[in-house]
Amino acid sequence: MRFDRVEFVAVEATPRTTWTCAVFIDTDGVTTPVEITLGDSSARVATAISEAVERLRATEIESETDVANHVDLHKTELTRDRVRGTAVSAIRTAVIQIQAQHDNASLTEALGGSRVASVELYANINRSLFATERTPASFGRVAELAAKAGFRVFKCAPFDEVRLNSPSGPILDVAGPGLARVAVVRQAIGPDARLLVDCHNRFRPDDAIVIAEKLAEFGVVWFEEPIGPDRTPRDLAWIADRISMPLVAGENEYGANSFSKLVAEGDVDVIMPDVKHCGGVAEAVRAGRAAVSANAGFSTHCPSGPVSLLASSHVSAAVEGAMPLEHAVYEVEWRAELLDPPERVEDGRLWLPNGAGLGAKLSDDAIERRGQTLVGWITGRERSE
Repeated sequence: MRFDRVEFVAVEATPRTTWTCAVFIDTDGVTTPVEITLGDSSARVATAISEAVERLRATEIESETDVANHVDLHKTELTRDRVRGTAVSAIRTAVIQIQAQHDNASLTEALGGSRVASVELYANINRSLFATERTPASFGRVAELAAKAGFRVFKCAPFDEVRLNSPSGPILDVAGPGLARVAVVRQAIGPDARLLVDCHNRFRPDDAIVIAEKLAEFGVVWFEEPIGPDRTPRDLAWIADRISMPLVAGENEYGANSFSKLVAEGDVDVIMPDVKHCGGVAEAVRAGRAAVSANAGFSTHCPSGPVSLLASSHVSAAVEGAMPLEHAVYEVEWRAELLDPPERVEDGRLWLPNGAGLGAKLSDDAIERRGQTLVGWITGRERSE
């Protein structure tokens, strides 16, 4: 296949969140969307994609694994530079999704799996709470809403008051409000539901051990990213050896080998590649299969928009033994309409559309109402007419 061009779509979901997608078009007119959201750096990702696609237009791409070489980028650069890593991940995903459409295969099948009707999700309640006062009661209300909707696994990120570089007292005092939020969520979802906690890299290693012990009292079964971004493998392994629940990490890694190293060195029990940043959907599948083979857990990181959730669902479907997939619930009520056919989340599951490739496209009507199409996005947002 060869790329013809790329366009960009931006949809402001909330004042904190703008979902940004690249829409790739090949020389046969086949199109596919890929989410490239990276906060304030999304425009830089779009610039990198625009430049790469311009270089690739004269290139016949045989495999998604060749993309980085075609644009003269190597794994060390993609690992260190999150903008470039996200750009290359998007292009690699686009190649697979377009090729799947040419082959009249679903993305799950293109990734070596078999079609499934649906995949299980877990409810990440955190993003829906940004517009609230984030009290324990507000956490409990959203958790209860998700439980009534059929979700059986729930995740919260409760430790707002903890600042890694600004300790202000004994850790149990500083983290006390967060532990109170966890207690209310547990009460809302009942004793049998699985409860996951994301620490957002807020603790020092010794404090992480203390917090894990307290979370265990609430039946928490997942301890995600407890320590700062300057962690070492030794730090993670030290924590993993001293806590009773699975240690979860990896949302910022690039390349399947990086995840295999985390598992092989005993650093983590569950890996969570993000298809937007890890090298794309095929790289996430490779990482997932290797983790499951090594008796580790695999769940893609996806507090993202509907395009990324659908791609991640195909990844989950293609990896036998995958754990439930993350879904940021209740961020905006109109989320489902951004896709054609609309995103379908029922009874705690995402139901996959039947079409080839990703199986859905961005809804032109919804984008006209909710967002904007951007052409030639090199240094900023240029609205097309």
